Amino acid sequence: MLNSPSRRRMVRGAMDIAVLTSALALAFVVRFESLDASVWGGMFMLAWPPMLCTRLLFGRALMLHTSSWRLFALRDTEQLALAIGVGSVTMLFVRLVWPTWGVPVGVIGLEGLFTLLGSWGVRVVVRALDEANERPAVASTARPTRALLIGADRDGRLAADALAANPAAGYVVVGFVDDARDRQGRRIGGVPVLGVIDDIADVSRRVAADVLILAMPQASRRTRREIVDRCRSANLPIRTVPAYWELLGGKLEVSKIRQVKIEDLLGRDVVVADRSRDANLLATYRGKRIVVTGAGGSIGSELCRQLAAIGPEKLVLLEYSENNLFDIDAEIRPRLGDRTVTALVDIRDEGALDRLFARHKPEIIFHAAAYKHVPMMESHPAAAVGNNVRGTRLVVEAAQRHCAARLVLVSTDKAVNPTNIMGATKRAGEMIVQSRAPRGTTKMCCVRFGNVLGSRGSVLHTFARQIDAGGPVTVTHPDITRFFMTIPEAVRLVLQAGTAGQGGEVFVLDMGEPVRIADMAAQMIELSGRGDDGIAIEYVGLRPGEKLYEELAHDGEALRPSGIDGINMVAPQSLEAPTILPWVRRLELAAEARDVATIRQLLALGTGYRQGTAPVVDDERDDEQDDDVMQGEVG
Repeated sequence: MLNSPSRRRMVRGAMDIAVLTSALALAFVVRFESLDASVWGGMFMLAWPPMLCTRLLFGRALMLHTSSWRLFALRDTEQLALAIGVGSVTMLFVRLVWPTWGVPVGVIGLEGLFTLLGSWGVRVVVRALDEANERPAVASTARPTRALLIGADRDGRLAADALAANPAAGYVVVGFVDDARDRQGRRIGGVPVLGVIDDIADVSRRVAADVLILAMPQASRRTRREIVDRCRSANLPIRTVPAYWELLGGKLEVSKIRQVKIEDLLGRDVVVADRSRDANLLATYRGKRIVVTGAGGSIGSELCRQLAAIGPEKLVLLEYSENNLFDIDAEIRPRLGDRTVTALVDIRDEGALDRLFARHKPEIIFHAAAYKHVPMMESHPAAAVGNNVRGTRLVVEAAQRHCAARLVLVSTDKAVNPTNIMGATKRAGEMIVQSRAPRGTTKMCCVRFGNVLGSRGSVLHTFARQIDAGGPVTVTHPDITRFFMTIPEAVRLVLQAGTAGQGGEVFVLDMGEPVRIADMAAQMIELSGRGDDGIAIEYVGLRPGEKLYEELAHDGEALRPSGIDGINMVAPQSLEAPTILPWVRRLELAAEARDVATIRQLLALGTGYRQGTAPVVDDERDDEQDDDVMQGEVG
């Protein structure tokens, strides 16, 4: 009963009345310089009822009664000051237009000041007592981790306050380092600024720090990478607070302080979302019937997540892998309920596709299903053609046959001047879309981008496994580079490009600067905390079909702005279907016959594919593997 909401409201109301009454009495004492109530008591009794009512009225109007005293913060102080200030101005106005109300003007001004100080003070005391009572105890045997914070601005202050308020997390903040010269020697929230980042080795030894926490959530990836490099001299593990978009209401969750990952340092900086583009996404996709092929892959599953948040009329999850389909259905169905449809379908099955499209009549198709792993497809070219070429043709034809409004093909930078089977078959998929786009009413486009951080089969996963095993970390070539982007941003840009596609355009995501893989491997070893374990980087030579660097446009293709931040485009090519489709059909027949030599010749003829030195498995082996390679996403 004592802790019931109604009881707490009554106690808070009584405390407010006590503060208001005391402030008014103190104002009369100061104004008349007398503690003798006979001097000012009459005026006090005249002033108290209307002034108390005015204070309570404006406090109610500005919702002061809804703010939590236990979580009293700067925003609440502003609201409190506004309510008291408006009340004082109102009473001064009444006093000036109604002189017979015998309350001295000085009393009204002093009462406002004392009311503000008293109301603010009682709230701060309540918050302090509440934090002291609810602070979880730390076992006396546990030594807290001594944390040195990097960044002494507002975000650093938030992190320090959150850690101090949660000792159960096991951290004690011993200081800041910050490059701002005007902060040196100052104390931020009671925590000293001990030096600049370049002094971090000396500072960390002086204060016996156990860990460094990067408290700069708004810093760019380039800045984070530079800071991490500068902090290596301290030879301490580095943690980070979440990025700024992960901070809710300005309150940091200590549980989200985590180890710095390579994803925090690589790739280009996220483009801030354009609200007009967000409105365009809603207008294009909300309330629509949408099919995502390869729905269980890294890109396909993220497409499903973001589309579910937009609110389609129906979301059809088309996937060939039962396990992948089960996982993504379990994630999406709680959000969309019966608007979620599972389709365990092979995109190479024309009849199954046609029945699915006839039943659900999709308005928008995102075609993300593909065989993506370069070395695997070098060994299984027939499977690559069957899935990436025939599957794409069948999806495109089904979309046009059933009058879908839009189709977006998820492509890859490996389709540019391809040197491997996977890239060549994805280029063939682009050509199918471009040749079919002028026919029918379906608006079609392709979206081409590079590697995504965290996708299945990513080099990051390979490096992580090798580091866990104690090394060596294998890199194919000292100079090999790749483009990287996070999966959520890649998908957001795919959705935006899908709203702009009209007739066979190839949209190219701005991937930022290419990353040297050897540098990435070295950073992952350092970030793992095992830099002193002697884990070596071993160069094993380029794999069949692998390039030293990737490209985003073919020779002769001119990239130009698309009008969407982070997305460029290549103008639609004039590819005649009567020329392309017979070539595609010959390619499919060669795949059905397991004629690897003809497959390579046709891909070279149509896509500019430059044959690598891949080992080719025999027909029987290839036949066994066709259904074992999972349909996933291009990354």
